[in-house]
Amino acid sequence: MSEAEKKGITVKIDADLHSQVRQYIEANGMTMAEFVSKALDDELNPKMNIKEEKYMGNMRTMAFQVPEDLFQQIKDYLERHNMTQKQFVLGLIQDELDRDYKEQQAMAEKQDQSDDEPNEDEEEELDDDEDEELFEDDDESEDEEEYEDLDESEDMNDSEDEGMSMDM
Repeated sequence: MSEAEKKGITVKIDADLHSQVRQYIEANGMTMAEFVSKALDDELNPKMNIKEEKYMGNMRTMAFQVPEDLFQQIKDYLERHNMTQKQFVLGLIQDELDRDYKEQQAMAEKQDQSDDEPNEDEEEELDDDEDEELFEDDDESEDEEEYEDLDESEDMNDSEDEGMSMDM
């Protein structure tokens, strides 16, 4: 930012806090403006905070190479967000693992629900079975009707025979 784009802030703080700030900026080779800008940016734009105590167990090393232009982008990002490479990478890993865990949980819940309810294929199979039973029932009733028709035609033939014999 150019000087024309900058604005001033004047605040009164406790003398002990002022002393701590002075010691910090001297130890880190910063100006008061850089310190305040950084503090305000950190407060207004919170960063991913990885709790180191969470990872205090056995530690393993991960090493990998990245292209130079990506490395420079990461370096700029880390500087803007006041993060270490370790915090950044651990945050990315943890976020992805959390996202994956939630996705797996959702899939498991969906599977549990689908186990409780018949799926479309099972419903179609049930419908097909019901249709087959209905067709079987229809076939049986058709067979029964054929038998009844045969019985009636036999009765008619018998009565015709009887009628003929009567005439003769």
